Amino acid sequence: MKTIMCCLALVALAVFTSAAFAQEPTLTSVEAKFDTTTNNKKQDTKLDVYLKNRDGQEVAKSESNEGLWDKHSSHVVILQIEGNPTKAEVAHGSVSLTFHPRGGNTWKFDYKVTLKFSDDSSITKEVFGCVLTQYNTARVDPL
Repeated sequence: MKTIMCCLALVALAVFTSAAFAQEPTLTSVEAKFDTTTNNKKQDTKLDVYLKNRDGQEVAKSESNEGLWDKHSSHVVILQIEGNPTKAEVAHGSVSLTFHPRGGNTWKFDYKVTLKFSDDSSITKEVFGCVLTQYNTARVDPL
């Protein structure tokens, strides 16, 4: 009887620790670094940054980021994660930027988004040559 119980315990241990039962890594942090190039973002212009999953649902955000982002400067924005999104859910998602200028503003920039996960892996997306204006106030970039 003791031998049977030991064998059952070993089988259960093997089954429940197998890859089939391993938990999917979850999103632990999202950081967006903006490098202003030749045109600044004015003091009273606000920027919203959203991370969306593969289904287009919002999973992290940072809204109303304001302040002067001068030419040739860098600014980091930390997004607040909503819920407990998995790596699989966000890996084919997108980054959405919404620009809220007061009056005329043309902002030229590059940016990099870094997603970190519970298994210490990460996804990084870099986008170059971006322009947002009072006439073109939004953009969406795939991860």
